[in-house]
Amino acid sequence: MAIALSAWLALRGPWLGVQFTPSGMNGLQVTGVDQRGPLASRLYPGDYVRALLLQNTPISVDNYDHHLQPHAEPTFDAYNAYLDKEGQLADALDAPFVTLIINDGEELTFKPAPRRPISSLPLTFWLLHSYGLIALLIALSVWVFLPRNWPARLLAISGAGMFLATWQHSLWEVRELALSRWQFDTLMRVNHIRVHLLLLAFLILLIIYPKPLKHSQKLIFFLVFAVVLQQTNENLQIFDLPLHSYYLPLLLYYPLGTALVFLQWRGARNNPTDRAALRWFFLSILIAMGAGLVVYFLPVVLKTPPIANPSTMVGLVVTLYLGFALGILRYRLFHLERWWFTAWAWFLGGLTVVLVDILVVTSFGLSHAHALAFSVIAVGWIYFPVRQWLWRRLAASSEVNMERHIPAFVEALYTSPDDRTSPLWQDLLRQVFQPLSLDRIDDTIEQARLAGNGARLLVPALGDASGGISLLYGQGGRRLYCTRDKEIAQALISTAVRINNVRRAREAGANQERQRIMRDLHDDVGGRLLTLIHKAPNERNERLARSALSALREAIYALDHKRRYGLQELFEDWHGDLRERLAPEFDLSWSISGDLDDIYLSPRHYINLRRVLDEAITNALKHGAPTQLTFQAELNQRGELLLILRNEFDSSHFTQGQDGLPGRGLSNMRTRILELNGELSLYCLTGAPYEFCMEARIPLPQQSTADEHSVAPG
Repeated sequence: MAIALSAWLALRGPWLGVQFTPSGMNGLQVTGVDQRGPLASRLYPGDYVRALLLQNTPISVDNYDHHLQPHAEPTFDAYNAYLDKEGQLADALDAPFVTLIINDGEELTFKPAPRRPISSLPLTFWLLHSYGLIALLIALSVWVFLPRNWPARLLAISGAGMFLATWQHSLWEVRELALSRWQFDTLMRVNHIRVHLLLLAFLILLIIYPKPLKHSQKLIFFLVFAVVLQQTNENLQIFDLPLHSYYLPLLLYYPLGTALVFLQWRGARNNPTDRAALRWFFLSILIAMGAGLVVYFLPVVLKTPPIANPSTMVGLVVTLYLGFALGILRYRLFHLERWWFTAWAWFLGGLTVVLVDILVVTSFGLSHAHALAFSVIAVGWIYFPVRQWLWRRLAASSEVNMERHIPAFVEALYTSPDDRTSPLWQDLLRQVFQPLSLDRIDDTIEQARLAGNGARLLVPALGDASGGISLLYGQGGRRLYCTRDKEIAQALISTAVRINNVRRAREAGANQERQRIMRDLHDDVGGRLLTLIHKAPNERNERLARSALSALREAIYALDHKRRYGLQELFEDWHGDLRERLAPEFDLSWSISGDLDDIYLSPRHYINLRRVLDEAITNALKHGAPTQLTFQAELNQRGELLLILRNEFDSSHFTQGQDGLPGRGLSNMRTRILELNGELSLYCLTGAPYEFCMEARIPLPQQSTADEHSVAPG
């Protein structure tokens, strides 16, 4: 309704249908003539208007700027002089017939049009209303959800002041040549009252948000008193201020606001939650207001041409309300959740359908039914995809990250051992919420919850880990956590707990079956092999039975995945077996370096390593004719086990087979080493005699706690 009233007032005549630009001593230069106006084909671009006749008295327009705002004049006298000239021109235009003195003194008399077409209103008129409407709707939407919250009330007051200021601005911005003195003076006075109301509301907001400053009531009283005093002086025109009577007070708001920002920032130095909101809140105000001062007010005060026109300045100022909207989305300014943005998105969707429908009907002449169908299609294909893209970009939604990363997490959690549960859980939290930091805390967390007004998200620790996990700020510190983040975290916890329980149940069943197999092998097959050992008819059969019993024990050990076997004991046990297999005259060179006492192996590591060593000795005895065997084992700085075994080699037995070396057992050795993520090198050293070398490099598994260790059996 207010915008419609403004348009009705702006369309009232008199209308010339001419566009002018100031030309100094030459008056006003014609830059455009509307063919629907009364001066079509009578006045042309390039002509100069030097004066208007008022009761046969010429009113000169030399050095007259019809785009100027009276408040741009630095003194009250200059302000009144401009309004006097404006009033005289308006009186001349209100006559039934208007006479212009153009070019070299020619008189041009015409009857002005009583109204102007709506299409003749410039784009600036609609932009100003758009700016004011944006500020008003954002401010009121915050206040509607928080009607008893004083920061929200002050924001609503500032938004209303912005809307009313731009509403009045639009009336003098679209004037063709002049407004009546009383009308222009009234608009300017009321406009400045509303501008000061807007800025005063922001200053009070900085005093009380996020927390009231010390002596806040006294500060607010002082500011209100100062503004009332300034407005009294301005409207009664008591005395001129230095530099600029109208714009100097506006400039003073900025350093006052900066000082309040500093005080709030210092007061929040121990509160990261408030600082996260303050950073965005202060930047929105200081950057938007500062831009307005730099491009318009400051140059006018310093008597230099402004960088931008007043309409552009208003557009820069209104961006602070857009900053508030993004701040609500990112940092929950005024303690609003992101559903505030969702409500706006749906409202704008419905509004877009209506506006597109009106545009199609007026522009293409379609019926309302066809226009509505076109509008729904256009909004569905254009608005909603754009809205969704903006939502994903601006809201930094955790749902997107969850959908991307949870399938891999479920698969990894289901197939990993218990000791990997906690690292996998922390990795998922980092991927989904992208926290500024993730820390372990001692407090036990049963369910996901918010702390520090959204600065932290607390979640339980999974696996055997005690305590909880604290996530500080989401999306790399760019936003606070909200209720939706808590719900997502709780859903992830429920999923992870269920998957973990399923995995443990599967492992418990598999472990129970392994225990049964181990008992059967030990009691049945082991007992039969012991009987064979005791009843063996000769030493060879006894040795074969003992070898089979040893292989059975290794198979049983492999089934018990929780047991750990000492590396030092493995070498000692293997050294004893090696002495039994070698002839007494055999020369064995044995060397072990490094601290191996605290190194423990899993069953798979133990069995593979033991069988590789046994196979190496078997190859040495079978394919070589050694009288000397050298074995070296050492632990390098990277935590890898290095094994070297050298023996004499009969070159007459060498054939180019698989791996370039005789025997299939060597390929089995390579396979076992690869299962341990190690490397195996097999080569021959030429000379007299030939030597066959086996060199293995094996990364050792992560060591467990001492109470889980058990030594390898003898």
